[in-house]
Amino acid sequence: MRQLEGRWKRIVTILAIGLTAFHLYTGLFAPLPCLQQRAVHIGLVFSLVFILFPGRKMRQKSSIPWHDLLLIALLLGSSVYIYTHYMHFWPFKTSPVTAVELTLAVVTTIVVLEAARRTIGWVFPILTAIFLAYTLWGDHIPGQWGHAYIAPPMILQYLYLSSNGIWGFLTGISARFLALFLIFGSLLLTTGAGDTLIKLAILGAGRFRGGPAKVAVVASGFFAMLSGSAIANVVTTGSFTIPMMKKLGYRREFAGGVEAVSSCGGGITPPVMGASAFIMAEFLGIPYLKVIIAAAIPASLYYLSVFTSVHFHSVKHHLVPIPREELPQAREVFTWSRMMCFLLPIGVLLYTLFRGYSLPTVATRTCLTVLVTYIFSDLSLRGMKERLRDIPHHLETAGVAVARVVPILVCASIVLFLLGFTGLTPKLTALIVGIAGANVVLSLVVTAALVMLLGCGLPVSAAYILAIAVTGPLMIGWGILPLAAHLFAVYFAITAGITPPICASTYVASGIAQSNWLKTAWVALRMAPLLYLMPFLFVSDATFIMIGTPWAILLNVGTAAIGVTALASGMWGYFLTECNIPERLALIALGILLLIPGWQTDLLGVALVPVILVKQLRQRRKLSLGIQK
Repeated sequence: MRQLEGRWKRIVTILAIGLTAFHLYTGLFAPLPCLQQRAVHIGLVFSLVFILFPGRKMRQKSSIPWHDLLLIALLLGSSVYIYTHYMHFWPFKTSPVTAVELTLAVVTTIVVLEAARRTIGWVFPILTAIFLAYTLWGDHIPGQWGHAYIAPPMILQYLYLSSNGIWGFLTGISARFLALFLIFGSLLLTTGAGDTLIKLAILGAGRFRGGPAKVAVVASGFFAMLSGSAIANVVTTGSFTIPMMKKLGYRREFAGGVEAVSSCGGGITPPVMGASAFIMAEFLGIPYLKVIIAAAIPASLYYLSVFTSVHFHSVKHHLVPIPREELPQAREVFTWSRMMCFLLPIGVLLYTLFRGYSLPTVATRTCLTVLVTYIFSDLSLRGMKERLRDIPHHLETAGVAVARVVPILVCASIVLFLLGFTGLTPKLTALIVGIAGANVVLSLVVTAALVMLLGCGLPVSAAYILAIAVTGPLMIGWGILPLAAHLFAVYFAITAGITPPICASTYVASGIAQSNWLKTAWVALRMAPLLYLMPFLFVSDATFIMIGTPWAILLNVGTAAIGVTALASGMWGYFLTECNIPERLALIALGILLLIPGWQTDLLGVALVPVILVKQLRQRRKLSLGIQK
């Protein structure tokens, strides 16, 4: 990112604050007509992108070259054209397309791809370009993979001069409320809640065995939930938690693995869950509250598995908690200024969600709550003046956070449109059916592999969007609940972050820990088996996503919690004392049996409990007698 000074720094400040203020204003009062809202949103975001993110590495990063200014001018001109002519393009333009409009369509598409390349890298823009090429020339492909000839002007007309393509469904989500939630996450973290959370985590978990790693789990999960980016979270919180773990005797690989799996889990953890949950609610046409309720049990079980893994590893290797003198004092943490900036915004978020307010209203009220509590967190006149002076900086940071995310959603909106426009979706679905046949379990495995493959090169939200567009109808056709099918896609998009060989989150954590990346990845895999198992559980039994009778939900969740603990114990080779190979295998078998819904598997699992307990108690008694002698 360019380090700007002087005039360009002031321009970035104006644009970023303007972007934030625009979304807060339209969220508080009323959004503009659909295409106008999206045009202003895109115009401001992409202007920031081309100022802040250079096209290539440059020696002098503080200058803006002429071609970037040209791209900004072209994009702004395109946005202004849509803003002023929006009535003619809803849902698509029916009158003849002019040469100027065709030129704007081509230019805007190229500018969108370039903006995405600068913010997220080459992979997704290249994939989008491949879909565009297929749309243009797919009629030359023989057999079932080809499609009928589509005139280029018609493609451009639907892509640019309509509420599809560039200005389509996902761009609309971004412009209506996703930007507001990104603003909320940025404001919450920059106004002091992030530091408060870390201190709360240290105070609550730091004094126990495995405390430093448990602090990493809590802090990283919360930060990633707000940011929506596991990699960004590894960089942010990992720079604090990984050195702390290493200092207190944790192996480098273990420290990196804990940070990687904790950061990945933020994308499946309510109430924010990154960007994917908002897109899911819009796809399914259901209240966002239903999504976060459905995600609550799987996320809780996942973090239980990570916590118990940390605990068993720490006890086995006699790792010490954080020294008492390094723990924060409770009176320093539980202060008015700290707790109000943290608790009140989260409380407003949950209250407005459960009261059924619309997502733009929820996000706007929460953002305003963050700003108000930040100003009044210091009740002295001098303190309030200082915080008022800091508000523009926080608004600017929030605007930049939005600019980092939006280009990928606009690219994804183009791909989503082209998949349906060319009829490619049913062909890809037929390919999966052809590989797996009528075997539903094998089909789910193939689907999971496809989603993980997409997730290796794409952000979670983009991988989820593409995967659900291709495999969603297929899974629903097998009788899987739509909500479970969408969560299935999100989970396996997330697993790509810790699954070798392309495990971006693990790579970054390994770099901070200065560890062997492959050993770090192995630690992460041992710590997060539930991330791979849970999607198969909730597609087979809806009680895991809070659908069913209260008794059935409690029974399955209760046995699953015991199973998660047993699975972590077997993975790390410690229960009441250190386990041998047969005991580890028995604990893993016990964990899997209790995780699988059904009284038969529960009984089989329960039958293993006395065997394991007796052997562990005997071993523990022998060790205690040996110590006494």
